Amino acid sequence: MRKLIPLTVYAVAMGYLESALVIYIREMIFGNPIQVFPLRLLEPRFAVLEVIREVATIVMLGTASYLAGKDRLERWMMFIYSFALWDIVYYVVLEIAVGWPASLLTMDVLFLIPVVWIGPVLAPILISILLMITSVCILSMRRKLPGLRIRNRDIWLFVAGCVVVLYSFTAQIFHILLSRGPKGLENYAPGTFDWVPFLVGFLIMCAAVTKTIMDTFHKMRSNIPGETGSEPDEVIR
Repeated sequence: MRKLIPLTVYAVAMGYLESALVIYIREMIFGNPIQVFPLRLLEPRFAVLEVIREVATIVMLGTASYLAGKDRLERWMMFIYSFALWDIVYYVVLEIAVGWPASLLTMDVLFLIPVVWIGPVLAPILISILLMITSVCILSMRRKLPGLRIRNRDIWLFVAGCVVVLYSFTAQIFHILLSRGPKGLENYAPGTFDWVPFLVGFLIMCAAVTKTIMDTFHKMRSNIPGETGSEPDEVIR
């Protein structure tokens, strides 16, 4: 758990760096730091640089988590912890620096890979809070249950929830791309967000996390140590 302290400092610094860069980009595109829509298509060379920058950010968070963890489970938990904290700090710094977002329901461009993700600020913040709770709980329980593993079925349930959430962010964008091509996104401004698929996916993710934590808690209560043998439904250790 002591490793989370330097990882927290790193994620906070990354969140600040991301928010400062976004302010510069918005000033360059719109002339002010609080405008996001209507969308403006970047020149191809800048679009490529921006996509690579997002990949580089994930690589940096992943590398720090890899160095901090001692096995796959710790590394994954530290990655989702740092990713979630980075995302929350990003919005906090933007609000302090330029007064944006105006509310948690303000629409934002969330990500660019493989296509543009669009949704209200509240959506990624809810996911980030869930990821932070998940990572801290599992890392804490692992101290008392060193053999802790996450079962394959719980992981796939979580992944299924992620896919549904991703659909809620990208469905309209895919529709525009398939019907009108990339040019259809020029001057695009989102309307209302479809909360139904997002909430369905988010609840599936919560169910997977809750099941994992409750199963681990019952093992701890029963003083059942983590098994050392491999089982077909156990994937992360």
